[in-house]
Amino acid sequence: MAKVAPWHSVKPGTRPVYHDNNKCTEGNNIEMQYRRSGVGNGRLCEHCDRLDKNGQ
Repeated sequence: MAKVAPWHSVKPGTRPVYHDNNKCTEGNNIEMQYRRSGVGNGRLCEHCDRLDKNGQ
């Protein structure tokens, strides 16, 4: 599996990005208490974008 429903971090001081690929290490490292569904106010994470474009 790769592209999934988006999620983002609400932890203070984090970059305003969202993730949509379950292989993204940055997105997977978000602690559960800070993880929220949706895109928030961010743009797509560069790593997710690369994974999505490569079909991973």
